[in-house]
Amino acid sequence: MKQVVLIAILALSLMATPSVAQKTPAATVAAYDALADAILGLREAESDFVMSILDHHFQAAERAFKAGNWDRAAAQMALFANEGDNAVAGIRKRLVEGGHHHNAAGEEAGTFDEGFVVVTKKAKRRGLAASKALREAQDDAARQAAWGDFEKVANELVYSQLKK
Repeated sequence: MKQVVLIAILALSLMATPSVAQKTPAATVAAYDALADAILGLREAESDFVMSILDHHFQAAERAFKAGNWDRAAAQMALFANEGDNAVAGIRKRLVEGGHHHNAAGEEAGTFDEGFVVVTKKAKRRGLAASKALREAQDDAARQAAWGDFEKVANELVYSQLKK
């Protein structure tokens, strides 16, 4: 809706401009500036949204872990490491195919998998390793160690960022 209003303002300001104007009308500049703010704000909104996905999977993993449901906790840990499930991956793929690469420089440098927003390749490996360790754990000490490894990843990626 906001975009429609901005486009309408832009169109009206262009129609009202005399053909001999030597500068872009202030209303047109203001409309374009607002549009730029909206476009740039989407990047931050995407990052915040992915953080909420990660928080959801962390909280679900923590509840399952505390309840002693190791398989469910491990599954949620893996979803965290993958920035969501297959449905989220489908959206990420659609964005990439549409030309949107949130971390294009990070992808080129090998830091991020294609389309990933928050979880680095290194963090993904660590999160998946913690998930696997929890699934394979035979005693409480091994389970606690796996959970501790996962908590470190979550704190580095999400919770330390939210405190800023």
